[in-house]
Amino acid sequence: MDDLLKDLNEEDWIRGSGGGGGGGGGSQDPPDEDPESLRSRSEASFLGVISEGEIEGFESGVAALRKTFLDGVPIQNDDGSYNFDQQYLSVGYRTGTQSQSALPGFDDVRIEQGVGVEVKKSTGSVSRTTISSELNRLRVRIGISALYLVNRNNGDVMANDISFTISIRPQGGSNFVVSQKTINGKSRTPVDFEYEFNLIGTGPWVVEVEMNSPDAADRSGEDRQHVYQVFFKAIVGILDRSFSYPNTALIGVKARAEGFTSVPTLSAELLGIKLKVPSNYNPISRTYRGAWNGTFKTAYSNNPAWVFYDLLTNTRYGAGEFVTENDIDRYSLYSIAKYCDQLVPNGSGGFEPRFTFNAYITNRGEAYEVLNSIAAAFRGMLYFSEGTIVGIQDKPKSMTRIFSPANVVQETDDNGEMSTPPFQYEGTARKARKTVALVSWNDPEDQYKTKTEYVEDRAGIERYGYRETNIRALGTTSQGQAQRIGRWTLLSDQLETEVVTFKVASEGLFVLPGEIIGIADPAKEGKRYGGRVVSSTKSAITIDAPFTIVGGSTYQASVMLPNGTIQTRSLTNGAGSTSVLNLSSPLSSAPVAGAPWVLQENDSSVRKFRVTSLVEDDGIVTILASLYDESKFSIADNDTLLSNYRGETNRPRVVPRVNGATIVLESYG
Repeated sequence: MDDLLKDLNEEDWIRGSGGGGGGGGGSQDPPDEDPESLRSRSEASFLGVISEGEIEGFESGVAALRKTFLDGVPIQNDDGSYNFDQQYLSVGYRTGTQSQSALPGFDDVRIEQGVGVEVKKSTGSVSRTTISSELNRLRVRIGISALYLVNRNNGDVMANDISFTISIRPQGGSNFVVSQKTINGKSRTPVDFEYEFNLIGTGPWVVEVEMNSPDAADRSGEDRQHVYQVFFKAIVGILDRSFSYPNTALIGVKARAEGFTSVPTLSAELLGIKLKVPSNYNPISRTYRGAWNGTFKTAYSNNPAWVFYDLLTNTRYGAGEFVTENDIDRYSLYSIAKYCDQLVPNGSGGFEPRFTFNAYITNRGEAYEVLNSIAAAFRGMLYFSEGTIVGIQDKPKSMTRIFSPANVVQETDDNGEMSTPPFQYEGTARKARKTVALVSWNDPEDQYKTKTEYVEDRAGIERYGYRETNIRALGTTSQGQAQRIGRWTLLSDQLETEVVTFKVASEGLFVLPGEIIGIADPAKEGKRYGGRVVSSTKSAITIDAPFTIVGGSTYQASVMLPNGTIQTRSLTNGAGSTSVLNLSSPLSSAPVAGAPWVLQENDSSVRKFRVTSLVEDDGIVTILASLYDESKFSIADNDTLLSNYRGETNRPRVVPRVNGATIVLESYG
């Protein structure tokens, strides 16, 4: 016969301890049992994708095997000892560079095809066809549930043997290669064996397994009981090709079955993707040197603002195919990034960056939704303005626009009377004011398992009752950060309970979402605190109607300058009515006639709102804004106290604990 296939396994017998079952020991003697002599010979060999794109890799100075885990157990301990027998295990890594070489020992591609069917003499052979026709070799995996022989007369447990035949032929071909195999030994537990064959010719190939030994029940008799089941478990197709997988970070593992009861779960703790960061930024110390010229360099960073920028611009896994760097307001992200890097109390006596992002993205998603999920990690969102993508963040800000009835659209009836108020307010529903936040985050001290941080507003519970909100803190691996997120959410609900809607003309075209505006509404304050400039110098402003200065009160005037910015100065006027506001120090430039002004009396009368949306219709812009209370930021960021902290003095840490990811795609942090 012209064999198209060659059997590589010349070892027909797998021998155990022999068959010794002793007899004649007398009823008082315990049964004899042969030792376990069979061991699985299969090997798990696989490549795991850590990340698409180049990563930083393992933390400098830390052995990689100490940060690589099998079933949650580190391969190597901190003292250098190993938790796994190294003769049964080998591990290799690549960080995902363009020019990286293939991992040694991974010179082929393996395609496993599960079968999982019992093979019995009474039911005939079991055959399967390979799913690939481009194979150089294949392995046939045979499993036994157990294999032993019981002497019914004295209870002795002895080694047993079974025989089966593996046949392989090309699909549609008539020439077979036939290899008879025998397993001889004793095992009370499942054992796997693999038999490897060279393939010659054109596939796909048909693999057939047939039992030669009778079924265990048929083979048993009055004196002996045979125990075994045989399974055709899998076909492993092998393609002799080596791949380097450029721009893909990899981990390769080979584990022999002798060292494991099942294929182990693999994970690793490492530093994630290298991405674009400002050229004047040190991502290790999280500091910025001098003014930024708008250029970038490549480095590892878990600052969420630069993760956001990476997903916007990367052409392989981000939105870079549709968005160019010129479409992004990078300077708004620069300001956001600096705010993220500021150190705040971590709740345990030390300090940590305000926001970090340590997560992995494994699924496709709508670009806008994914990007806003990342932006939420720095309390932000994105919007489009004049063809540019702008990132905004909820943080302490100065007023950028001021409004009063003098510079908004007022609707009137046929008699010239005002038909609707210029500013229309609406309070948030009481049931929408949450008093308890359950924030889910990933704990690096416990294999990054999901934990829940409980944050409550006790005063709010007393006033509104127990009202729970669940927050998924994507990318959060700090309990302190999780607590800050929960506290900020509750404070926003409790302090910012009002929204306002009003209309403006052409001036509204320059208002942007996220801006902080000041509103001086006489309907709220009882008198007029704003209007328009009639004329001015840098030190004095003539206003459009007299204003009465009250003795003992303090006043601050805010006015829009020709460049569109708002400047604020204290007043030096004495008590009494005046049409000229005298300023404590000169403005940078004199306001033009018609510019809006507002007065703050004793830190009241002008309320701040944050713009949330704008709708333009025929030159009129409708602005929706929510009440803005700056006090929440200090409380949210500085009142962190972890439940397990007992007052120990911890050394402040400029760089947080190294965070990482399991075997993932697009890993940051």
